[in-house]
Amino acid sequence: MYFRLKDIEYKIESCSVRFDLVPSNQNLKVYIDVDAKTDSDAIDFELSEIHLYHNNGFEIGGKSLRKLAGKKFEWDKKTNRLGEEAGTLYVLEHEDVTSGTIEILDIDKEKIHIKWSGYANVYWNDEFGKNVPFETEFETEIPAIPKYKVINGMEKTKAKLDRNTELELLNFDDVLNETNRCREMWKNNDREAWQKYDATLNLKIIHKGVEYSGQAIYKGDAIHCEMRIDENCPVKIKIIRTTIDTTFGKFNFYVVCE
Repeated sequence: MYFRLKDIEYKIESCSVRFDLVPSNQNLKVYIDVDAKTDSDAIDFELSEIHLYHNNGFEIGGKSLRKLAGKKFEWDKKTNRLGEEAGTLYVLEHEDVTSGTIEILDIDKEKIHIKWSGYANVYWNDEFGKNVPFETEFETEIPAIPKYKVINGMEKTKAKLDRNTELELLNFDDVLNETNRCREMWKNNDREAWQKYDATLNLKIIHKGVEYSGQAIYKGDAIHCEMRIDENCPVKIKIIRTTIDTTFGKFNFYVVCE
């Protein structure tokens, strides 16, 4: 396994793949997430860690994982056909993958072997500016396809998770304000702005008419959170991921209810 950004070699710290079904056609969508790091003293600290991921997933068609081996998916611009970013690279900030190729090199019942190459914006200096080449290859476990609900806080703050359970986002505006605060700090050249992200989303869970409280705590990370749910709540609620694209009016919480 490896990760390469131009001529910098990184060691992969973690990698994962998640598959979902597109509601409209039940085709497969893949979410790839790779974190890598270098300890080389020759590399500037700002370039020492890297995160490559699909914010909105990448629709790959078909309904069977078994038929993915040998498939190749390519795109030549930063957005997919839905106008959503087709990949994101985080070095100094979350920037666009401007073109790319994903190859499913091999797949079996337990593992999937993937290669992802392309170009992405970094905006560090002239050498690491626009359309910087990257390439990574890794193998990871294949998870079960979870059933989840997507709540776009920009459109609604209350949603039915199943026939017995509703979830309400009580203070979404506070989380949005924190996002805007960090974005403004970044625009003012605070390169550690997103590491200062600090927001708590208060939750109300209504299950069979009974209310329970919870929190999603974001600390130094606007994507992943720590969940704290009333221990008396009979269902498990988890926000597995948060994606933000306020340009297109999206602040999506991916919620699993078990």
